[in-house]
Amino acid sequence: MTHEELIAKAVEHAKRTGIAAEFLHQPKVREAVIVSFTSEHSSGRAKFYLDAGTGDLISGEFSGSEFTPKASGKQLSQRAQRVLALASEESRRIGCEHVGSDHLLLAMLVSGEGNGTAVLASAGLTVETVRARITAVGSPTEVAPNGYGPSMRNALRLSSHHADTLGQAEIEPEHFVLALLDEADGPAIRTFQHFGLDVQRMRTALLQKMSDKRA
Repeated sequence: MTHEELIAKAVEHAKRTGIAAEFLHQPKVREAVIVSFTSEHSSGRAKFYLDAGTGDLISGEFSGSEFTPKASGKQLSQRAQRVLALASEESRRIGCEHVGSDHLLLAMLVSGEGNGTAVLASAGLTVETVRARITAVGSPTEVAPNGYGPSMRNALRLSSHHADTLGQAEIEPEHFVLALLDEADGPAIRTFQHFGLDVQRMRTALLQKMSDKRA
């Protein structure tokens, strides 16, 4: 494709994410290459998008325990790793170039298992309604040097905090949901607000389920 065609495609992508074309000025086209790695011990994969001229990192995608970024040094359980992989898949399905907290929310529903998903489903959320909502409004554009936008990185930090507070050695999907419910301002909490959900009631219900499971 010519540079002009690539710029036109970029403008289309911008419009789909909710960016008005009149704000797009001085386009700069970068030649990029993809370098990917696989694990010898699992299906894990790390993919890096690099500037072909300088080698600078543009973005990255990760899956598998060996390649999944850890939150504050705390290990992710296998269930949590699967949810993160699903979040990346949903982001790509919707056509986003980053993974945000809204994709994590959608991934929890897609996973279809665990107390966190049960609480989300009990509140009336479904894969279809949340996916349709994200597609309709667009996932807010986020700077994502490693594939994870600020809202996703914040969710991981909060998940680690909840795991520490509850005295658990690994981050589980339930900690993801607690983190999403605690989001101060981001695409996940705005999704909860759009559907008129009581996040405090959901938080209480999830903590009770987690307590019952440990008992």
